[in-house]
Amino acid sequence: GTTINGDTLPIVSGTHVVLTADAGRRQACSGTEIYVDYADLARYVHPGQMVLIDDGAIHLEVVSSDPALGQVQTVARNHSHLGSHKSVNLPGVSVPLPAISEKDCQDLKFAAAQFVDYVFASFVRRPQDVLQIRAILTEAGAPTVQVIAKIECQEALDRFDEILEVSDGIMIARGDLGVEIPMEQVFVTQKMLISKCNVVGKPVICATQMLDSMVTRPSPTRAECTDVANAVIDGADCVMLSAETA
Repeated sequence: GTTINGDTLPIVSGTHVVLTADAGRRQACSGTEIYVDYADLARYVHPGQMVLIDDGAIHLEVVSSDPALGQVQTVARNHSHLGSHKSVNLPGVSVPLPAISEKDCQDLKFAAAQFVDYVFASFVRRPQDVLQIRAILTEAGAPTVQVIAKIECQEALDRFDEILEVSDGIMIARGDLGVEIPMEQVFVTQKMLISKCNVVGKPVICATQMLDSMVTRPSPTRAECTDVANAVIDGADCVMLSAETA
């Protein structure tokens, strides 16, 4: 959702925060009530589970959930700040979201009409997700548009070889991936995925927080420079900036 007036709002540790599917809160998220665009969220969380927002910048512990109201009661476990349209992750939970929403379908048709060269498929979980995107693009008259699968969850890792086979390229989206799997596994996962892409000759992009400090600073940290260099040494064809240039 969108925060009130588009502001960045403080989240205070220990504060009770409600996650709601009430569309009336879509444009009015606050530090104590956050709209989540998934009506069934309350069905798949349980007390004690963590809900991570903004690539894990905000940790919310579930206290209770009410599927009838579409609400989840949580407690913030760290101090942070909330902006608009941030990601929501449920580590270790398999949520039966459709691979392609109606809006996604319309967006793909629009992209086809603009003669784009590539589309990046978020939260691909199985090869069928990529094939469904190809089918929509083909039906829209754009069968040659390249599909890059973003690897962002454990389910995608479990079926990576199959996803790689049907994709034109891979993006290692370390932000979401780093909250879906243990952080200490991200570096070795990055190296494994890049290696597999190199073996079959498909392009691979390493993304997220490559130069994150440059969101607010004029120069990167030494660690970030090393991170970029290591991605190159690993065999990445491209590194991508996001918040740094957004």
